[in-house]
Amino acid sequence: MRATSKASKASKARTPRRLTAVAVIAVAVGWSLTAAPSGTAAAEQAAPGAELVFEQSGPVDGVRPGDSVDVPFAVKNKGDAPATRVVLYLRGSQGLAYDKRYSNCVYEDAPAQDEGPAQVNAECDIEQTLEPGVVYEPAEPIGLDVLDRALYERLNVNILAGVGTFPEGTQHGGGADPVLRLVARTAPEAPGTVHGGELATDITAENTADFALTGSKVKGGAGRTVDAKVTFANKGPAWARNDVYGPIGVFDVGIPKGTTVTKVPEFCEPSDVTGRAGAATYRCTTPYNYADEDSERAYVFGLRIDKVVANATGAVAFVKGDHHWGTLPFDRNRTNNTAEIVVNASDGGAGAGGASGGATGGTDGGSGSSGGTSATGGTGSTGGAGTQLDELAETGSADTLLVGGAAAALLAAGGVAVVVRRRTS
Repeated sequence: MRATSKASKASKARTPRRLTAVAVIAVAVGWSLTAAPSGTAAAEQAAPGAELVFEQSGPVDGVRPGDSVDVPFAVKNKGDAPATRVVLYLRGSQGLAYDKRYSNCVYEDAPAQDEGPAQVNAECDIEQTLEPGVVYEPAEPIGLDVLDRALYERLNVNILAGVGTFPEGTQHGGGADPVLRLVARTAPEAPGTVHGGELATDITAENTADFALTGSKVKGGAGRTVDAKVTFANKGPAWARNDVYGPIGVFDVGIPKGTTVTKVPEFCEPSDVTGRAGAATYRCTTPYNYADEDSERAYVFGLRIDKVVANATGAVAFVKGDHHWGTLPFDRNRTNNTAEIVVNASDGGAGAGGASGGATGGTDGGSGSSGGTSATGGTGSTGGAGTQLDELAETGSADTLLVGGAAAALLAAGGVAVVVRRRTS
């Protein structure tokens, strides 16, 4: 990996371009995060006898916001006939931006929709014929800017032949950059090269996302029902996505003694095995498998005060969710990972005999909005013991950033390299 100086392009203005309706349909059919092209798109590709596959490569780690990453790829026509009407599809996650805008590509900044995060997409009309048995590479690697919000990013690349994505001929993106072309590789393909119908390159940036919880203090007499609010927020600077379709944030809310839950907020449920109403602890999750930076969501519990207990306190704390990376490895700030709901506080704090759970540091919660696959539940312990703070103590210093993914490497069989151009200021 080679690094050279480059100024940050995180705030560079980009004009979104809308894709044609036919192009959007092609993406929906044949451009999936988890599957190769299927249905009509696959039939169109297979009909002429052309079969386009990518040489598979490994993840990219060790980049930082402000870097630019060159991501090469190699595609082979494994079929027995030339591939014509070739269209290249690029889909990048929202922490990335395209370094160049080629004149034969149409670009789209796609907003978040259908419970999925925003994306940066491109479709490129490759006016070339790809011959059987030949391995092709772009004349220059696809360049990506790593934005200030980047953390767990991904570039998906797909290529189809025989698809009329641009029925009226080549559509040009209007950029000043030259045509994106594929060139035949002269070196022989390495033995044992692994191929796949789609190429997904994970790009992990050295960045953090500050997940925070806040609680609230409420007062009331016996028989009164009060609203107690817990707020989840991602204070950034990075957005964060899960590596599965479960929620990215999972936390437990302890119910203060002397109270009964009469209203349960969305994305929360009793955490005991019976699932009974009025449980002592509720497990809550973020609504989606990602949380944008500077996003916030409020969870309001209705609490009936059955008995007035001074400083009755319920602990709020993150627990381990259903994902590979463990409990919030990207969060270096541990001071706001716990909070409290306090009912009838005296002298501004919790008193002996009133607490259920052991978290500290709650503050009044604020209103918020959601950001970020709909899911509830998760694994992990409840209450104070076994929560995030205990787990993090076992993983090492809080000053060490833990990130997912292996070290930056590409399969030797692929014979490709990733170049990082890094700013120094």
